[in-house]
Amino acid sequence: MQIKEIQAREEIFETYSVLRQIYDELKEETYIEDVLNMMQRGYKMAAVFEDPNNENGRCIGVIGIRTIHKLHYDKALEIEDFMIDRKKRGIGVGKMLLRWVDWQAANFGCTNIIGNLETKRQESQKIFSREKFLLDGFFFKKNCN
Repeated sequence: MQIKEIQAREEIFETYSVLRQIYDELKEETYIEDVLNMMQRGYKMAAVFEDPNNENGRCIGVIGIRTIHKLHYDKALEIEDFMIDRKKRGIGVGKMLLRWVDWQAANFGCTNIIGNLETKRQESQKIFSREKFLLDGFFFKKNCN
């Protein structure tokens, strides 16, 4: 397995199938442009790929982050997206992605790493708990349609 920061259009497209597993509303036809627009506003993405020599080299895990400033967290690194291919869990992909996040937080001088998860994402909750993240609140959502 290899972790790589995602930047090129082709690399972005390779992450689609993994994130599609959690985001039902993700649109393939606008996905690359949506991610590129987010990157222009500070979003960074990394992915773990299978070994191309032993397997097919496909993307099996994705994480998306951005640095933010919040009154109660100071400068923080926010995890916006995090998904491991459901068929590839338990082999260290999540740990690799979260180590990359730790490294990014140190590079940016962040004092905290924060994020939110939907309540239904119990597998991700286990990973964050194992990695010493603490539950520090609730995330609320209101549909504006």
